[in-house]
Amino acid sequence: MDKYLDKEIKIRLLNYLSTFATDNRLLKFEEIISQRTKYVTVVLENIFQSHNASAVLRTCDCFGIQDVHIIENENHFNVNSDIALGSSKWLNVYKYSQKQNASKICLENLKNKGYAIVATSLHEKALNLKMYLLIKK
Repeated sequence: MDKYLDKEIKIRLLNYLSTFATDNRLLKFEEIISQRTKYVTVVLENIFQSHNASAVLRTCDCFGIQDVHIIENENHFNVNSDIALGSSKWLNVYKYSQKQNASKICLENLKNKGYAIVATSLHEKALNLKMYLLIKK
């Protein structure tokens, strides 16, 4: 549903569409939704291969990760529908496309929501996750 529809319209639309689903199907939807998490989120920065990022969206959907943040510093990200297979419609995808400081704005936003930031990188001074966790203790 469009995030700009007001709450009353969303409820009325959901109630109407629910009449077309069986009770078992509705219970399955509620079960799956209740298992979604916002405890972990994924951030993708400066994506230049849409098929890889679209596969990440599909993986997030499979693992129940609700929110995905896309930082568009230099490259604009478009979902590759052949790869994502509709998974993006079930996720909250937040795009940060400011010309300056998009990465900083995204990370500050997540920190303000209480997230710990863990990043992956292939540079020489990078620490593996086990080492990082030992240092944090």
